[in-house]
Amino acid sequence: MIKVFSYEEMEQSGLPLDILEEMRRFGYARYDSFEGFDCVSLEMLDFENLLLSRGSVLFYLGQERILCFTSRKEEISEQMVQLEEKYPPERVIYAFFEELTKGDDIAFDSIEKENMELEQALIATGKRDCVSEIISLRKRLMVLKKYYEQLLNVLDILIQNENDIFDSKTLKSFKMLYRRTERRFQNVLNLRESVTQVRESYEAEVDISLNTTMKIFTVVTTIFLPLTLIVGWYGMNFDMPEYDWAHGYLFVTIISVLFILAGVLFFWKKKWF
Repeated sequence: MIKVFSYEEMEQSGLPLDILEEMRRFGYARYDSFEGFDCVSLEMLDFENLLLSRGSVLFYLGQERILCFTSRKEEISEQMVQLEEKYPPERVIYAFFEELTKGDDIAFDSIEKENMELEQALIATGKRDCVSEIISLRKRLMVLKKYYEQLLNVLDILIQNENDIFDSKTLKSFKMLYRRTERRFQNVLNLRESVTQVRESYEAEVDISLNTTMKIFTVVTTIFLPLTLIVGWYGMNFDMPEYDWAHGYLFVTIISVLFILAGVLFFWKKKWF
């Protein structure tokens, strides 16, 4: 039977507190082998909300006894009772590891669906305000990536079984779990790549939009540039012959309109409109 304690009850266990405290502070997942016993620290992710944690557990794995310390004593105690009813003692830890990642399909499906909808929105509707969605996807995938990286490290050391804690059958199960975790980790990397492609598509759309805006400003500026020259020319403080001409104002107006029409016609033929 696996005994479950809260972190506040660690002193009552009679185990080396310095080792337990160091393992507890690490976060996510860590596995260390000591003389005659192993320690493993695990973070329990909430796969329905990856930015939240369901708490952590710390296992003391000895050849004669297994102790569990956790921030969720009641929940873990109930879970251990259920596992011990289904599995022999040597396979309870494996079953607990397997339970840790059982809900990850929810997270993968949610992220994949959001990513596909975002990509479709960018292509079909030209969505322009998707920065927050991309950041949210990248944050959740970063949490998953870190989680599976460290879980793989834990399983890799656990399979070595330096203190002969697990029998050969349980080790085979852990090896299978290691391979499944590798596939999940690869799935996370694939999703990260997909989100990166969506981000690059979004950045390309923003660049195209910016280029279109700059092109319009360039056309407008170029069309009205001759008028700026005329304004500067006739704004000089000189006595010009046109000032005494009865049709001078009409002449300048017609010249200005012709310049505008010529500019519009030129850019229209160049298909800038």
